This record gives sequence, C-alpha cells and structure tokens, in this order.
Amino acid sequence: MGNVKIIAEIANAHQGSLKLLKRLVREASKTGADGVKFQWFKYDYLATPDYRHYLDYKQLFIDQFGWSEVIELAKTLGLEVWVDIVDEWGFQLVHQLKNRIDGIKVPSTVIKADILIKAAQLNLPLIIGVGGWYLEEIKELMDQMTPELEGNEVILMDGFQGYPAQKEDTNLKRLEKLKKRFQYKVGFADHIDGTDSLAQELPVYAVFAGAEIIEKHITIDRSRKGIDYFSALETHEFKTMTAKIREAEVLLGNGRITSPQRAYLKDAVRIVANQEILKGEILTLEKISFKRCPAENALMPQDAKRLLPSIAAVDITKNTPIISPNLKPLNIILVVICRLKSTRLKMKALLPINGIPSVTRCLLNCLEVPGIENIVLATSTVEQDDPLEQFTMDGRVKVFRGDPENLVDRIVQAADNYGANVVIRVTGDCPVVSPSLLNYLLNDHLQKGADYTCAKDPTVGTAGDIFTVQALKKLHHSPKPLSYTEYLPFYFMNNPEHFYVNKVGLPEEFVIPDARLTLDEKQDLDMFEALYKGLNVGKRPLLLPEIKDFLTAHPEVVKINSSIALKFRDDQDLVQEINDHTKLDL
Repeated sequence: MGNVKIIAEIANAHQGSLKLLKRLVREASKTGADGVKFQWFKYDYLATPDYRHYLDYKQLFIDQFGWSEVIELAKTLGLEVWVDIVDEWGFQLVHQLKNRIDGIKVPSTVIKADILIKAAQLNLPLIIGVGGWYLEEIKELMDQMTPELEGNEVILMDGFQGYPAQKEDTNLKRLEKLKKRFQYKVGFADHIDGTDSLAQELPVYAVFAGAEIIEKHITIDRSRKGIDYFSALETHEFKTMTAKIREAEVLLGNGRITSPQRAYLKDAVRIVANQEILKGEILTLEKISFKRCPAENALMPQDAKRLLPSIAAVDITKNTPIISPNLKPLNIILVVICRLKSTRLKMKALLPINGIPSVTRCLLNCLEVPGIENIVLATSTVEQDDPLEQFTMDGRVKVFRGDPENLVDRIVQAADNYGANVVIRVTGDCPVVSPSLLNYLLNDHLQKGADYTCAKDPTVGTAGDIFTVQALKKLHHSPKPLSYTEYLPFYFMNNPEHFYVNKVGLPEEFVIPDARLTLDEKQDLDMFEALYKGLNVGKRPLLLPEIKDFLTAHPEVVKINSSIALKFRDDQDLVQEINDHTKLDL
C-alpha cells in the first residue's frame, strides 16, 4: 500500500448478481487497489414504492448473507472493505459487521441527514462526501459534528458525482481549500466518461493537488453498460491508473531532500574571501564573493548576512573558502580612558556637575550604547588614580588599571582581559558623549570593516572612536616608540598605508554648531553646570537631542566656554610635533 489509498468503487456494478459481485472483487484485487467499496441499502428503506428507481433498487438488492460472503472474499484477497451508508438498513448491517469493515462513507447527498451522526458513532474511519456543498455549508456541518467527529479519522471526499461529469466541473483547487480550511485529509472521486483518456489521468492530477484517497468506479466490461458503468474503468485501465498514482507518489516524495539532490549542491557557490584578510580583522560582506570551490564545508551565501560582520580567527588569503571555524563572533567593549593627573582642571573626573561627578555623567551616557559586552573604565596603576576604583556604577562598569603612559598598551590589555575584538574609545572628560552617535560610528565601522573609525568634524565632546583590536595590536608592536599615545588617533590618521581609516560624515542631527562639550577648563565646568541645572538633570543620562534643544534656546550657555581653543587642533606647533612623532615605518 502506498501513501495514497486507492479504493475500487464497485457500487452497483454487480447488477444485483452475487456471482458478478464476487468476480468484481477478484478483478479489483488484480489492479493494485488497496480496497473495495460497496453500497449497502435495501429498496424499501431507501425509497418509496412510487419512486422512479424503486424497482431498480429492488433488483440490485443483495442480502446480508451475500455481503458477509463478499467481505470474507475481499479479506482473503488482502483488500480493505469500505461501505457507503445511505439508509437505516445499511447502517444496521454495518453495525453488525463493523469488526470486519475498514471504513465507511456517507455520500454528499445524505450528509445533512442524521445518518452522518450515526455513522460517526461507529468509530470507524469516515469519508464524508462534500461534493457540491459550499465551504460555509461544510463548516456549519463540521461545527455541529465536532463532538461526534472528535477522535475519528475523517476524510473529506470531493468530486462531481453527476453523470456525465464535465472537465470544468472537476475544480481540483477545491482540494487545497478543503485541506487548509478544515485540517482533515482530502480525497477525490470523479465521474468523467470512462472512455476518455482523462478518466485514467484525472485521479493522478488529484493526487498532485493533495488528494490522499482516490475513489474510482471499476467494471469488467464497460461495453455491456448496466448500472454504474459510465465512469468506470475496466480492470486493465484501473491497473494503469493505479500504477500512475504510485508513480506520482514517487514524484511527490516526502518533502525531504534526497542524497542525490543534496550531492548536486557540491557545486553550489560558496563564500570565499575576495581579498587578503588578517587574523583579527573584521570580515564584512564587502570582503567576500560567492564562487564555486572544492570546499563543501564552506559557508553558503545565505549564511553571509546571518554571520557577518565577524572577526577573522585566522589569516585568510584571497579566494580562500570561508568556513565556520575561521570566524569569531564580535565582542565589543567600550573603554572610558580616565586619569586624575589633569593640570588645567585638577581632579576633573571627580568634580561634580549639578551634584554628580563628571566621570559618572560620562559613564551614565556610555551605558546607553546598545550591543556592548562590557563598559570598562580604564585608568592607570598610579596611586593617584585609586579613587576611580569606586566608579563601578553598581557593577555595570568594570575598572581596569594599566600602563600610566602608554595608552595603547592599556587599551590592548583591557581588550584582552575581556576577550574583546572591537573597542569603542571614549575619553573620561566627555560627560555628554552621545550614545546614538557612538552607535552610528560603530555600525559604520562594522559595515566597512575598518581598522579605525572616527567622526568627521563632530561637536567636541560628543563622539568617541572605534578600533579593531587587531589594528591596535599592530600599532602596539611598532618598532618606533609610542610616546604620544595621548593623541592616539594621529597614529592611524597619519598612517593610511598601514591602516584602513574610516572618517564618517555626520548627519545634521548629531551636530551642535559652535558648542564645546568637553571638560578641560574652569569655563567648561561652568558651562556644564549651567546646562545640567538649566535642564534640572539628576543622576540620569543626558542625550544629544535634549542638549541641542537647550543650547539652541540658550546661546548664552554656549558662549561660556566658546573662547577655549583645542590644543591638538589649534596649536600648529603642537600639531606638527604630534604629526612628526606619530608617522610610522611598519
């Protein structure tokens, strides 16, 4: 038996002859059908004596003893036995013989009668004929029948039952609608002219449309006509139809990919590097191509957006297939660089702004940056910096102490301590550093796969910069002494041949013209005090949109510290000195 159940519908093709009925059962067993189906009724239960087919029903009648013999024959031949119930006599007979019956059907013409309820109570697999009924009518019936049908195997049987059935009445799309709407198996029974080649093909089409049970009339010799001959297939035709259905099952498969199908994909394109990629470098979509390659374990194109950007775990040469072990997930930390050695504004990190220490203001904003593994306050091992140990923000911030002078060493050590491969650097003298701006720079850094990313012409004090740890380590191992790490960005800006530098232009929303939002001088502290008091900000983050609105409305606050120059930008002698010492020969 295949997945599709094929039932040879004998119906009344026996013409009332027990001998012919038994022959039809034997012929059905030769076709490969899974079962046979009979119509059990008694003329005086089914119709009134003045009904036009009453005498036909009387001629077709076979008593219960004859049906009992036929069931035994069918079982001996390995066939399932299915029965149409259309009247009370048939129901009583099924009830008597139910232990020898495999399933019952209630035709579409009687499903609205109480015979369906009785049939459901037999607890046998139940085919409900629904041909001709609207979906809403079927739903109403099924809703009414819910208690009786619960636990039963139910099949909804569609198909036009009239003679002659026209092609346009077939409507195979109904099968999909029935299955989707009612969540039951669906079957198909047709009455196409048996002499038409479509009579053998239509059940196959129905299987492709979702039918799991096929019911088809069978006869021995269609030319002899008689009752139920019109759409019936002769034995050899029925056998051909069965073979085609079994072939259709093979073609449909089980929905799973077969080994040969999967093996064909060995030639599918894979992810390969389109350039040299160093260990620790960010691997982005821009750094890969999709090509055929011999590595069947290489990642597929659909993996790219899910896995990238990632960090290269090894050096990868151009055209090398990318495999999972060669990738490490991103681990991003935000490092706040902070010491207490300031000469212009002593202990500025501890100075209160509207009652809250400046460094706390900075950390509050940094904690708002999304997607960060750890926030690290990186200070020195010098005793003077001991007070910074307390700024853990209730455990949300880690404190790391490292080299007092070599900032690169301190950041690299902090990164290694927390397993990071990307670092956002913020200086502790930026109380209102912008979380959204940092996130904007980070996303651009990861998308581009840069070594170093910074903002182009930001409002002073609102931005940080982004480093790939691999690039920091490359700088760290420079043979030239790193004596100007306080001006760390210059080491990258002045060596574009050694580092991929990414300067990001900022949207207008991130810029506050003429504002200076860093803390170096007394005027800066006065400006921040006016800002925080003006906005009545307690211990909470203060974000850029709120600051921008306030300073736009209060230009006098901007003027408090507007006269202070940026040494590393405005002192040309210092700028030249920094440039000379930060040019590398790697």
